[in-house]
Amino acid sequence: MIVFDLLTGFLGSGKTTLLNAFLKTGAGTDTAVIVNEFGAIGLDQLLYKELSEDVYLLDSGCLCCTVTHSLRETLLEIKNLSNRLGRPPLQRVVIETTGLADPLPVLHALLGDKALMPHFRLGQVITTVDAVQGAAQLVQHMESRRQASVAEHLVITKTDMANPDQLQSLRQHLHQINPRAQVTESVDGHAAASVFSTAVGDRSLQLLPTATFFIPGTSAPRGVLTHGSGSDIGSWSTFTDIRPTWVGIAAWWNLLILQFGNQLLRCKGLLSVNDARPFVLIQGVGKVFHSPTFLPTWPDADPRGRIVCIGSKLDPVWLQASLRALTITEASARPQNLNELNDCF
Repeated sequence: MIVFDLLTGFLGSGKTTLLNAFLKTGAGTDTAVIVNEFGAIGLDQLLYKELSEDVYLLDSGCLCCTVTHSLRETLLEIKNLSNRLGRPPLQRVVIETTGLADPLPVLHALLGDKALMPHFRLGQVITTVDAVQGAAQLVQHMESRRQASVAEHLVITKTDMANPDQLQSLRQHLHQINPRAQVTESVDGHAAASVFSTAVGDRSLQLLPTATFFIPGTSAPRGVLTHGSGSDIGSWSTFTDIRPTWVGIAAWWNLLILQFGNQLLRCKGLLSVNDARPFVLIQGVGKVFHSPTFLPTWPDADPRGRIVCIGSKLDPVWLQASLRALTITEASARPQNLNELNDCF
């Protein structure tokens, strides 16, 4: 039977980093990936395309880049994938949920599907928790608590950025929420092999038929703002033709933090930068801007850059106007608001 793992965790908690590291191992070779992103433009799947040798293919990309059916129909297709393509048997499917996903409705529906039950077994629910941001997220966001509460395996990520007191406090908090879960610490996905190899009891699988996931090829208008159900957390997504310098990216990020502060939960972007290493994925979690990921080539056929911001009460008009900061080239130009940004030109 094909093992099905559900990978969840709050925004920016390191799900993609952990799964990417697993796909680079020998154990990750026979693995298909389904990506579920919050917002109109998906980016995480672009990292997995860099590992196409380690991800099962349908036609010309990883599974998450070619699926056009519901998640349940996709799983039914997966079970026939190996025979149809003449590949070795598929061993595992991993679905990476959005950072705002509530896994409980999915898990409630995982049992009893007569079509899937003979072919799939639920492996484990893996939840990533940010070592620095996680404590506050568990307090402030019900989604984060739910993700932690249903996990068989809790993975505390970015532990190199936290001090011992933070880690101890976070471990105690997680133990209160979910005392039965195994807890593993990980930096840059280094614990991926042990996390995904954890043996879990055999369980039959049904997947929520109404689940949705990112389907590349579906375009989003400039500045699309989408909202989660019953929440003021929204996702703003846009394409851009701007090719910024690092000075411009720094100015824009500073402007973003000054405007939204703790309202900003997550920011990520794919950009062609005016630099010796031009193709980058930028990542921000809360107010922290993380080291960019440099790509050897542009990852898809669409040459436009793209940016996704997730947060509370985001202003799409302001966000669209702020993109002009990306064109700043003078290092001393650090506008504090849009009026000062206009004065830079």
